Amino acid sequence: MLKSTKTLLALAAISVWQAPAIADPVREVTVRTHPSQGEVSQVADASARLLTDPTGAHVSMQTNGLMPGNVYTLLMAVINKPGACPVLPCTPKDVLGRSDTVLSDVAYAGGVVATRNGHANFDYYQPLGQFQQGFFENGLSTTEGVEIHLILNDHGPLIEGREFEMLTSYRGGCSDESIPGPMPLTARAQGQSGPNTCRMVQFAQFVPDSPAS
Repeated sequence: MLKSTKTLLALAAISVWQAPAIADPVREVTVRTHPSQGEVSQVADASARLLTDPTGAHVSMQTNGLMPGNVYTLLMAVINKPGACPVLPCTPKDVLGRSDTVLSDVAYAGGVVATRNGHANFDYYQPLGQFQQGFFENGLSTTEGVEIHLILNDHGPLIEGREFEMLTSYRGGCSDESIPGPMPLTARAQGQSGPNTCRMVQFAQFVPDSPAS
């Protein structure tokens, strides 16, 4: 009996020693309304997640409060050198206007039609390297100290015959007047213009603890 008790105590000690858990590699942040739509507020029951490893970055977003039947595309803005931004998180001016300095780029990260309840889910993996439809030519060069923003773009109601284009490009179905002025020509060349007023409606940001510079 004594030997059995000692064995149990030894196992318990080992169990306690092993108790510290490995930190969860998945980062989760809130989703907020986009500043271009007025006062920023948190989107209820919505979240975005980021998982990085040496080969690339996986992002996901589950959100709501959207217009049922509208087309939404997700943009993934990557800042490879956020330490070169004047402040953190980096701003759209850094992403679009200082891409050569902060090594930023923007990639298409999925498209969906919002459900009748205004819900949408996105899931996207970006390996290291160039983007297939990037705004610039910087791609994702590192996953160490990188800053990543997710931006949800509303393309308006689905246009019959243009479903695929609207779901797979930045500009598809959008009027030229509704494309923000700072957008580069490479973004404006993605898809054909249309009658819909497009707008950025939600966003999420993953800011590194130790930003690369």
